[in-house]
Amino acid sequence: MAREIVVGFDGATSRFGITRVSRDKLYGKRRRIVVDDEGNECQPGTLLRDGSALLLQGAVAQLYVDDAFDVVERDELQAVDADGQPVEKVPSTLGVEQPLVGPVPPERVLDTATTAVYALEPMEVGDDLADGLADGQIFETRFSYRGGYDDNPVFLLQNEDGLFALVAEEAPFGWLERELPAPDEEDDPFDDDELDFSMF
Repeated sequence: MAREIVVGFDGATSRFGITRVSRDKLYGKRRRIVVDDEGNECQPGTLLRDGSALLLQGAVAQLYVDDAFDVVERDELQAVDADGQPVEKVPSTLGVEQPLVGPVPPERVLDTATTAVYALEPMEVGDDLADGLADGQIFETRFSYRGGYDDNPVFLLQNEDGLFALVAEEAPFGWLERELPAPDEEDDPFDDDELDFSMF
């Protein structure tokens, strides 16, 4: 399956190839390698607390266990909601047309937490969507890369560097602001300040 975001807007289908934008791709990365006296790369390990064994990398893995401490295979796991009811899986949205809404206000993006950024390569773009993106408008649809138990909002936008998709999560909190009373001029502690800086 091609890794494409496909959206429908105003009766036209638009397709975008996607490339993940990461810090490593933007700035490069460095890796610290520990070597022995002969220049051979050392492998990390974990020494048990009692010193009885040294576990090499990969020897310790995450396991899922049930109430009887029996190992449960990953494919046997079932997601449930707050009421204990099974949750339906959401298929991947890649290559599947999703309805696009918008334009949405910038505050909609600011009310979410961006978790991933994709550079978009326009393969086929409807005229109305192309004009809106060029005008700086933001559009929203749903996104699930591999499929799972939920999908996320994704925002399409354009700037001088190109087209981008911002994958986000709904922020579970609201903005807080401290409410302070307006200052009372009669209670200004500096009104009667007779300090004269010429004294210094």
